[in-house]
Amino acid sequence: MISLIFIIIFIFCLAFAIACILVGHQFITTYNSDFHKNYFYYQVSFYAFAIYGIWGQILVRTMLSSLDTGVKVVETVANFLPVLGLPFLFISWIMLINMAYSMSEVPVKPVWRYINSGLLLVLFIGGYVAYTFSKSSGNFIDTHLKYVEVGALIGIDLVYYCAFITIVYRQIKKYNIPGKRYLWRFSVLVMLAFLVRSVLLPFSFINFWILALVILIYFGSNFIPLFYLRINSDQIFKPVRAEHTNDEVMKYLFKKYRITKREREIVMQICLGKTNQQIADELFISLQTVKDHTHRIYSKIGINSRMQLVQKVNG
Repeated sequence: MISLIFIIIFIFCLAFAIACILVGHQFITTYNSDFHKNYFYYQVSFYAFAIYGIWGQILVRTMLSSLDTGVKVVETVANFLPVLGLPFLFISWIMLINMAYSMSEVPVKPVWRYINSGLLLVLFIGGYVAYTFSKSSGNFIDTHLKYVEVGALIGIDLVYYCAFITIVYRQIKKYNIPGKRYLWRFSVLVMLAFLVRSVLLPFSFINFWILALVILIYFGSNFIPLFYLRINSDQIFKPVRAEHTNDEVMKYLFKKYRITKREREIVMQICLGKTNQQIADELFISLQTVKDHTHRIYSKIGINSRMQLVQKVNG
């Protein structure tokens, strides 16, 4: 029964990870902004750590237990797996700071390079010292090791997420950023997602049922800020546009792929960098109609994004 529950939870977690990464990639091909690129890499590194550190640990425990491996060996290997996944988490911290600065297109302050480098050095030294001490003291497998790991990760996480929300607040106050209220709400949702994960994570050691729930929430926590950004990005960012359209190429594409008159109008609007809602208002049609036409245009040409369409039109 427990195995079945965890299989179902794993499928849902994988679905959350794939959906968030795919939507993040769609952001890049629609808006082509540094903010969306940083957010995409943040999502990839976050879920890479989550899959490796959480599900990798569960898989290793299951495999070693089935081989009648000693409890101490199982605990040792399982407890140190999240440590090996730290590079992914470290990248997510860097992308988080980059994302905050890219909201106003301001370069990341050089001081963060020293902070990130120093933190990485501390993590390596701390891990080595902990390993040496625990081995020499005979307490390599300590019942409190997992709590120490979780506490340390949450502590470092807290520093970076507090820095993230602080930088965003200062950027919004200092610069005239389009859609600043949407960016602030998004940032607050990102911070709340972290707080939910941090509060629930220590409870995962109580029993298997709570662990399953915590893992599901951990993977799904990023979905809400992503969904909020998905429905409001048009209010903040300008879609990619064609800088130098080639009329001959455009006529050739229209003829080759049998683009209808209405579809041609939509292609022209896309090339001007109009959002779907702006196109709907300009052509006096519904938003869903614009999306349906756009989907058909992409299908006919054999592409799947605005960026690819713009590249085609530019020749």
